[in-house]
Amino acid sequence: MGSMIAALLALFADRMPDSESNQRVAELAGNPSRWSAGHAVFDEVRHRLLAALDGNERLRRCQYSFEESCCQALYNATGPQDEFDPGSPFFVVPQALGLAELVGIPIAEVVAALVPDTW
Repeated sequence: MGSMIAALLALFADRMPDSESNQRVAELAGNPSRWSAGHAVFDEVRHRLLAALDGNERLRRCQYSFEESCCQALYNATGPQDEFDPGSPFFVVPQALGLAELVGIPIAEVVAALVPDTW
Protein backbone atom coordinates (compact mmCIF):
# COMPACT_ATOMS: atom_id res chain seq x y z
CA MET A 1 0.00 0.00 0.00
CA GLY A 2 2.76 2.44 0.87
CA SER A 3 4.43 2.04 -2.50
CA MET A 4 1.15 2.78 -4.28
CA ILE A 5 0.55 5.87 -2.17
CA ALA A 6 4.14 6.98 -2.77
CA ALA A 7 3.65 6.47 -6.53
CA LEU A 8 0.48 8.58 -6.47
CA LEU A 9 2.22 11.34 -4.54
CA ALA A 10 5.13 11.24 -7.01
CA LEU A 11 2.67 11.55 -9.88
CA PHE A 12 1.34 14.79 -8.41
CA ALA A 13 4.64 16.16 -7.06
CA ASP A 14 5.33 18.74 -9.76
CA ARG A 15 1.73 19.88 -10.05
CA MET A 16 0.80 20.64 -6.47
CA PRO A 17 0.77 24.17 -5.09
CA ASP A 18 2.33 22.99 -1.81
CA SER A 19 5.30 20.84 -2.78
CA GLU A 20 6.55 20.77 0.82
CA SER A 21 3.39 19.06 2.04
CA ASN A 22 3.45 16.60 -0.87
CA GLN A 23 7.08 15.74 -0.11
CA ARG A 24 6.40 15.30 3.61
CA VAL A 25 3.62 12.78 2.97
CA ALA A 26 5.67 11.05 0.25
CA GLU A 27 8.57 10.57 2.66
CA LEU A 28 6.18 9.03 5.16
CA ALA A 29 4.68 6.68 2.54
CA GLY A 30 8.10 5.54 1.41
CA ASN A 31 9.22 4.50 4.87
CA PRO A 32 6.95 1.87 6.50
CA SER A 33 8.89 2.03 9.76
CA ARG A 34 7.66 5.63 10.13
CA TRP A 35 3.99 5.08 9.33
CA SER A 36 3.18 5.46 13.02
CA ALA A 37 4.08 9.14 12.53
CA GLY A 38 1.13 9.36 10.15
CA HIS A 39 -1.07 10.91 12.82
CA ALA A 40 1.36 13.76 13.39
CA VAL A 41 1.76 14.34 9.64
CA PHE A 42 -2.03 14.22 9.30
CA ASP A 43 -2.26 16.98 11.91
CA GLU A 44 0.18 19.12 9.89
CA VAL A 45 -1.80 18.58 6.70
CA ARG A 46 -5.09 19.30 8.51
CA HIS A 47 -3.68 22.63 9.67
CA ARG A 48 -2.84 23.49 6.05
CA LEU A 49 -6.29 22.36 4.90
CA LEU A 50 -8.04 24.56 7.42
CA ALA A 51 -6.02 27.55 6.23
CA ALA A 52 -6.90 26.74 2.60
CA LEU A 53 -10.59 26.55 3.47
CA ASP A 54 -10.53 30.24 4.37
CA GLY A 55 -9.64 31.18 0.81
CA ASN A 56 -10.77 30.21 -2.64
CA GLU A 57 -8.04 27.61 -3.08
CA ARG A 58 -9.72 24.56 -4.59
CA LEU A 59 -6.50 22.88 -5.71
CA ARG A 60 -4.93 23.23 -2.26
CA ARG A 61 -8.08 21.90 -0.62
CA CYS A 62 -8.05 18.88 -2.92
CA GLN A 63 -4.33 18.34 -2.40
CA TYR A 64 -4.64 18.41 1.37
CA SER A 65 -7.75 16.23 1.46
CA PHE A 66 -5.93 13.62 -0.62
CA GLU A 67 -2.84 13.84 1.59
CA GLU A 68 -4.95 13.50 4.73
CA SER A 69 -6.44 10.26 3.43
CA CYS A 70 -2.96 8.99 2.61
CA CYS A 71 -1.77 9.74 6.15
CA GLN A 72 -4.83 8.09 7.67
CA ALA A 73 -4.37 4.93 5.59
CA LEU A 74 -0.68 4.66 6.46
CA TYR A 75 -1.27 5.30 10.15
CA ASN A 76 -4.10 2.77 10.32
CA ALA A 77 -1.87 0.15 8.70
CA THR A 78 0.24 0.16 11.88
CA GLY A 79 -2.70 -1.17 13.91
CA PRO A 80 -2.88 1.70 16.41
CA GLN A 81 -5.34 1.86 19.30
CA ASP A 82 -6.54 5.28 18.16
CA GLU A 83 -7.02 4.54 14.48
CA PHE A 84 -8.74 6.85 12.06
CA ASP A 85 -11.98 5.70 10.45
CA PRO A 86 -11.29 2.17 9.16
CA GLY A 87 -12.65 3.21 5.76
CA SER A 88 -9.97 5.87 5.31
CA PRO A 89 -7.94 3.90 2.74
CA PHE A 90 -10.98 3.74 0.47
CA PHE A 91 -10.83 7.51 -0.02
CA VAL A 92 -7.28 7.58 -1.40
CA VAL A 93 -8.05 6.46 -4.96
CA PRO A 94 -11.21 8.51 -5.57
CA GLN A 95 -9.44 11.61 -4.28
CA ALA A 96 -6.42 10.85 -6.46
CA LEU A 97 -8.69 10.54 -9.48
CA GLY A 98 -10.38 13.87 -8.71
CA LEU A 99 -7.05 15.56 -8.14
CA ALA A 100 -5.72 14.14 -11.42
CA GLU A 101 -8.71 15.51 -13.29
CA LEU A 102 -8.20 18.91 -11.68
CA VAL A 103 -4.54 19.18 -12.77
CA GLY A 104 -4.87 17.46 -16.14
CA ILE A 105 -3.25 14.11 -15.43
CA PRO A 106 -4.81 11.33 -17.53
CA ILE A 107 -6.71 8.74 -15.51
CA ALA A 108 -4.55 6.04 -17.12
CA GLU A 109 -1.51 7.48 -15.34
CA VAL A 110 -3.27 7.24 -11.99
CA VAL A 111 -4.24 3.64 -12.70
CA ALA A 112 -0.65 2.85 -13.74
CA ALA A 113 0.60 4.20 -10.40
CA LEU A 114 -1.71 1.75 -8.63
CA VAL A 115 -0.39 -1.33 -10.41
CA PRO A 116 2.40 -3.03 -8.46
CA ASP A 117 5.70 -3.46 -10.28
CA THR A 118 5.51 -7.19 -9.68
CA TRP A 119 2.56 -7.69 -12.06
